[in-house]
Amino acid sequence: MKKMLIGLAVLATVATVGGSQLTTPTTAQAKAKTTLKTLPKRYRHTWYHYANGKLSTLTFSKRTIAGRTYYAGDQQATKYLAHIHAHKLTATKFHRHISWSSVVPVNAHHSQWLNVRGWNQVMGDGDFYRVMTKTVRGKRVQVLSQAGGAGVWTAAHYYQSKQVAKQRGNKHFSGEVYYK
Repeated sequence: MKKMLIGLAVLATVATVGGSQLTTPTTAQAKAKTTLKTLPKRYRHTWYHYANGKLSTLTFSKRTIAGRTYYAGDQQATKYLAHIHAHKLTATKFHRHISWSSVVPVNAHHSQWLNVRGWNQVMGDGDFYRVMTKTVRGKRVQVLSQAGGAGVWTAAHYYQSKQVAKQRGNKHFSGEVYYK
């Protein structure tokens, strides 16, 4: 009898606590019914990142993200273009569109990021982007941070000016969570 009462108490606790966790949204993505139709205005610029003697770019417009990135050791840039399209988060079947992507706001590390995933992407975490104001050489500047992985680890920072990008290079900001 005592074992049955303990079992019922555990079951009631799990049902109450577990049920409340399932219904409480923890991210903007959990609250959203669809992905974003357009990119927020603060992202819509050409952004620059300087590393390994090369200048990489990311250009955000209302419905596209275009990039030219140099990876360590590569002499040729990798180019890509993502067309942003909205869909319901409950959708399970998609037509194949290689250059389409979807964007969902996600909260991580006490700030909001945009999670960009390929339209037909079924694995992986996609890319994460966030715009914040940082202090660089005593001036407040807009910084686009690019991150990836399940932990939303920062990989690079982009700036609205080529000059600031060259000055900063791969320097880190305090308080960020970086790839190790």
